[in-house]
Amino acid sequence: MKKLVYALVLSLPLGGLNALELDKESSVMNFVTVKNDTVAELMSFTSLTGSIDEKSGKAVLNIDLSSVASGIDIRNERMREHLFEIDKFASAVYSTELDMKALNELAIGEQKSVALKGELELHGKSAEVKFDVTVTKRKDGAFHAVTNSPAFVSANSFELAPGIAKLRSLAGLASIDLMVPVTFSVVFK
Repeated sequence: MKKLVYALVLSLPLGGLNALELDKESSVMNFVTVKNDTVAELMSFTSLTGSIDEKSGKAVLNIDLSSVASGIDIRNERMREHLFEIDKFASAVYSTELDMKALNELAIGEQKSVALKGELELHGKSAEVKFDVTVTKRKDGAFHAVTNSPAFVSANSFELAPGIAKLRSLAGLASIDLMVPVTFSVVFK
């Protein structure tokens, strides 16, 4: 009996060895908002988590919506409350699948262009979002993925237009675009 318990305890950590984890300190997701048709502002999310299952290639990126960073505290608060409604929808999740065989075959420092086709779950809705990324295999065995160009996320796909209208009204703006370019630079190790 002791041997069985010991074997089970030893096998527990091994399950986690089949996953690459997101390096929070080296990863960032940015988006751009455009107000009054002429003013573009870069914003980000400062708290991301995620993992890649090395066997299946299933990759998940979790975005903590309360970590929105616009550079203006009151705007961050308004976005949390009126746009993302973090009391009901605390996070967004992007899921995709990767060809881990092809990525693991990369030489150290080698890059590969990858077309990601995945699902974004945001504000209780789900929609397909595509990213074109360049993946680099680092010396430490980690993978660094950087978007080649922004993906455009439609606020209408996630029923965020009413929240944007509320933000526009609170800030006294003529308009805030409903199409939002999104980029990221993430490291999984």
